[in-house]
Amino acid sequence: LHLNHLVARSAAMGHAGQLASLLPRLQAECSVPMPYEDLKAALTRAQDRWEQQVEEQDTLASLGRELAFQGYPDSFDAARKLGRKVMLYLGPPNSGKTHAAFERLTQALDGAYLAPLRLLALEGRDRLVGRGVPCSLLTGEENVPASNARVVSSTIEMVNTRDVVDVAVIDEAQMIFDDSRGWAWTQAIVGVPARELIIIGSAYAAPAIERLLQLCGEKPERRVFERKQHVQLMPAPVPMTHLHSGDAVVAFSRRDVLMLRDQIAQNGHAVSVIYGALPPEVRRREAERFAVGASDVLVATDAIGMGLNLPIRRVLFSTLTKFDGVGDRELSVSEVHQIAGRAGRYGMHDEGFVSVLKEADADAMKILRELLPKEPRAPRDFKAPVAPNWRHVDTISRRLGVNKLHDVLNVFMQQLKLDDAHFAVAELEQMLGLAEMLDRNAGSLPLQERFRYAQAPVDDRLPQVVEQFQAWAASHARTGKAGTPWFLDDVDEHSRLDRMEQALRQCTLWLWLDLRFPGVFGHVEAVIDLRSRLNDGIERHLKGKKPLWQRRGR
Repeated sequence: LHLNHLVARSAAMGHAGQLASLLPRLQAECSVPMPYEDLKAALTRAQDRWEQQVEEQDTLASLGRELAFQGYPDSFDAARKLGRKVMLYLGPPNSGKTHAAFERLTQALDGAYLAPLRLLALEGRDRLVGRGVPCSLLTGEENVPASNARVVSSTIEMVNTRDVVDVAVIDEAQMIFDDSRGWAWTQAIVGVPARELIIIGSAYAAPAIERLLQLCGEKPERRVFERKQHVQLMPAPVPMTHLHSGDAVVAFSRRDVLMLRDQIAQNGHAVSVIYGALPPEVRRREAERFAVGASDVLVATDAIGMGLNLPIRRVLFSTLTKFDGVGDRELSVSEVHQIAGRAGRYGMHDEGFVSVLKEADADAMKILRELLPKEPRAPRDFKAPVAPNWRHVDTISRRLGVNKLHDVLNVFMQQLKLDDAHFAVAELEQMLGLAEMLDRNAGSLPLQERFRYAQAPVDDRLPQVVEQFQAWAASHARTGKAGTPWFLDDVDEHSRLDRMEQALRQCTLWLWLDLRFPGVFGHVEAVIDLRSRLNDGIERHLKGKKPLWQRRGR
């Protein structure tokens, strides 16, 4: 009778295809001798576990259908209703494509410029204001509205997918191939509601972008730009003692940039430096020093490969390998083209040259000769990366009854059978790590607020920054306030270079959080004042005569 009852329960669930997985469970319980009442209880528990598993699989399958990436483009209602005109502006660095896009933006009734970096959002704003177009600035850490603004210049993660504009420009679209940030280009390309959308990028990215737009029912037009001058490979490496005004030496770590800066300065050159840890304001000042001739040699990381308009005549690689967070690897063809393309900027130098330093690795010139003639290619079997948004998180949480952010993200990444023909889940390792920390230390915050925190620009290579972030979130959960920004008293403009750089990361993080949690963080004027003083202090270090590379910090 009891077995008949269990059979009836199974049939009532309507999952005939799943019954095969129930039988072994029941057989396992029957294989051990036990009293009849205990056996009934054991069989019932086995049935309960099977039914729970079937229900969970049902829910996951239903969630997979509801959140499937096939429908991702259709989740951006405003963009889909417009019937957008889409233009691809394609070409190598220094081909005039960005100039042409800004010309169109200046004529727009209203618009948006979406930049890959805060530095380029600042430059975009200044460029438009210089043309008499009132322009607001919106980045992860600041919202600077302009009176009667016609255009918003923003970082791409800050894209507005609700309000319709006349013209939108997405810059450096080949960044869609970036493992950690490519999702932001997927989101913007699919979701920005502009009557006319201009997408700027390298030609090798065009097929992937066109496929993505076809999923939106859109067929873009191509406008191809040719480089005004070609970069010439020099016949031999250049000794460090033979550097000239207008040379840019490229390295791939802060330590190497500062070491080269000191060595080149010893030969009598005034040197500007640009590397990733420098704040945009300082990078701009260093670039301006080089542009106006206050310094004659530039030493930089591949940060110069994106957007900065500099009067470089020769690009000289100090190495053709870089550390990518996992290990040292050879530069890709696209990286070499992007960096070498900064030589011979139109209107600044008639010719552009590229080579390596004589002091570089023995095989550096050979590698450069091999890579430079090749055409960059998109990654094989590329799928556009998608990061979870609040709709994904909220739906999974409600349907599965899960409130831990880490568990929700894990379901999104591991368990949902989403469309994998065209889209892939973005790299979320850092977000998962932060989610686990937030669930543990700030679990009383609503899920939506924890999700917002998990998207913060936390540099997880710096334990002190991670520790402070954790303390702010915990204090927010406990008291409704983040507390005091301790770094205000820890460092000033006379501190060591590496300490000032770290404090600037803390300033950036604090301002990012304040923008998203009004009334929780505060102290904005004091943080902005410290940021300004630290920028001045770093600039003094870089312009000074003292060697910098022996100092602590990489």
